[in-house]
Amino acid sequence: MEESESDSPSSEYAIDVNRKKLPDEIWLHIFSFLPQYTILAVIPFVCRLFNSLAFDFSLWRKINLKYSNYHPQFMIAFTEVLPFVIDRVSQNARYLLFNETTGNHVFSSNIRWMYYKFSNIVHLDVSECCIINARTLNEIRHHCTKIETLVLNGCSEVDDEAMKVVSKFVHLTKLDISECPRITDRGVNFIADMPCQILHFLSYDVQWISDGGIVNLVIKQTNIETLVLHGRNLTDLTVIAACQCLANLKHFRISFCTELTDNSMYALCGKTGLRRLYLRNITNQVSTGAFNLLFRYKPLLNLTELGICHADAVVDETVNAISSGSPNLKIIYLNWCTEVTDQSIFNLITSCRQLELLSVHGLAKLKGSWLVGIDHFLPKLKHLLIPFCGGISNNKIKNVLLRNKHVVVYSNKIDYRVFPLGQQFSNHIKQVTLEDFL
Repeated sequence: MEESESDSPSSEYAIDVNRKKLPDEIWLHIFSFLPQYTILAVIPFVCRLFNSLAFDFSLWRKINLKYSNYHPQFMIAFTEVLPFVIDRVSQNARYLLFNETTGNHVFSSNIRWMYYKFSNIVHLDVSECCIINARTLNEIRHHCTKIETLVLNGCSEVDDEAMKVVSKFVHLTKLDISECPRITDRGVNFIADMPCQILHFLSYDVQWISDGGIVNLVIKQTNIETLVLHGRNLTDLTVIAACQCLANLKHFRISFCTELTDNSMYALCGKTGLRRLYLRNITNQVSTGAFNLLFRYKPLLNLTELGICHADAVVDETVNAISSGSPNLKIIYLNWCTEVTDQSIFNLITSCRQLELLSVHGLAKLKGSWLVGIDHFLPKLKHLLIPFCGGISNNKIKNVLLRNKHVVVYSNKIDYRVFPLGQQFSNHIKQVTLEDFL
């Protein structure tokens, strides 16, 4: 005998909802949680009301073709269906985001001309698209004239000639050329000569940029607020020029600049407007005294994010200086600073009470005594990263989780006899490997 509708397992939870009685705003809020391909391929065919709501401005302000959890062929099909309703969504779109699969498909085919109808976009992200070059950027510049943010992260064919085209984007304020291996100082010089003022310049892992290009950039583009630099060709001259020329600098990140010395730290002293500072694998030539002076000369009270990684010169005295000089920190990474001990970490958590993320992975001298009161001192803590801290036991991690239900702990040494997967800790602890942090 077939099971009746009233006896079905889901019938007791079923609610009879008249869709016409719910305000449009409620339906739009519900639709905002759906992938855009679902909104496009399913919602319009449910009823007339849904058909009209499916193309509301709020749902298509950001067109995201980056869905990484779905099969590439599925996403390609979505890119080919979208142009059929281009006239209904193109005027509303302000953000257009591609991944490697969707971007390469669109810009290597004739449907790219349909996508150029997104003439009102202000943010274009074509990360990892190997099709993007000077020619395609020139087409984009002619059809999408309002672009303010251009993300070219990992576009392997973007070179100096492409930068010459980018320099003609008249409204550009943010440029990300990270991991574009063919860009040199010549390309940076084109950006420096742009008529508009760049506010955010990101060039992580661009190996062929040297002092000449960056110094010219900061001298001419003096309104830069975000500066991300990377490379062994950069020296103290770059840091000194950036600190002297960029009065509005708020986010400064330098990585793998192995020629830096104490002079770079002295130049950073007094940059009290900084809100985010990241120093990663900079050099062994920076001394403990220079690190300490950075936080003691003039306290960096506005600093909310700090990252110092692979710096043997950072010791307990340095962490104590950070605690007193930057008490408003919300995020801090002290990764692989191997001379730091429990004493200074305790001072850190008692002074920086606003911390939401604390990362101390690779600090082999830590025993974890400061974990006892972490729930009291850091009520806002959400993420605790303690991989490769050899002295911190599983039981101490377990006690943290028992007292802090909202904290996610990341560790490489999880004994599942202590943390059974099926119990309450399964959503609050993440196991990691060494490769995750290199």
